[in-house]
Amino acid sequence: MELLRALGSLIEVPAPQHARIAAAAGLPEVPGPDVHGTVVEFQRYPYASVYLGPEGMMGGDARDRIAGFRRALGVADRAAPGDGHGPGHSLAGTDHLASLLALLGSLEQWRAEEPHPARAALLEEARVTLYWEHLASWMVPYLTAFGGCGEPFYEAWASLLDEVLAEVAEGMELPDFLPRALRDAPALADPRDEGGAAFIASLLAPVRSGMILLRDDLVRLGEHTGMACRAGERRYVLGEYFAQDPGTALGWLSGHAAEWARRVAPAGPPRVAQWWAWRAGESGALLADLATGVDSAANPVPGTVG
Repeated sequence: MELLRALGSLIEVPAPQHARIAAAAGLPEVPGPDVHGTVVEFQRYPYASVYLGPEGMMGGDARDRIAGFRRALGVADRAAPGDGHGPGHSLAGTDHLASLLALLGSLEQWRAEEPHPARAALLEEARVTLYWEHLASWMVPYLTAFGGCGEPFYEAWASLLDEVLAEVAEGMELPDFLPRALRDAPALADPRDEGGAAFIASLLAPVRSGMILLRDDLVRLGEHTGMACRAGERRYVLGEYFAQDPGTALGWLSGHAAEWARRVAPAGPPRVAQWWAWRAGESGALLADLATGVDSAANPVPGTVG
């Protein structure tokens, strides 16, 4: 499907040809690279491993699984024109959204052109696996994160991609089990057992917390609570909030998790959406429990200060 490839290209750094692609897709005017940097590059990273890996960072087992899927499929030997992943493609693009959408479109094309029923069936099985394990598994929170971002192009882009993926899924026989990354994901770390560093790291790993904590969210936390928002990486900023007033910070984060549970519950495939809503709800409950058990002066979040 060419629309999948087109939508994938539009999450990359804006280029001159994107204006034509966006117009053909009925999307608003493409913003400049500065807006892309603010909305996408430095906040909504378009890499599957960020959302499916327990580390919350690019790489790791989540990307390795996608690389293994590509090798098993023989993509390097059978890359369709325009998918950007022929021989010698960079591993850095393995789990990028543009790469995954291009491959999904290629699999549809290969299946349609395959004259042998058995091979066509195998290509369909691969298509379902790619969609379920490596796209639907993280599109629920990722596309949700664009809601209310304040940039019409990216809000419309996320809405259209959601619609297109739903249409793709209508013709699939989806598994009756969760994607592996969700089944295997550890829960949010309890600082009383695992320490503050592990707790903060897990808060920033969407598959562990059930939510995405953007830089903009941390600014909102400061604005809503009256605490100073320090400049720096998100881990540092969270640590500073916990040092200032852990109970207030934890209470706000609990509310944020509850908000995420409500937002993701109706999004995407029901089985996947329900899991993300459940995980966010579980994290919200833990955060609320922690908030009631700390005192801003005498009983800080274990391990986050000092």
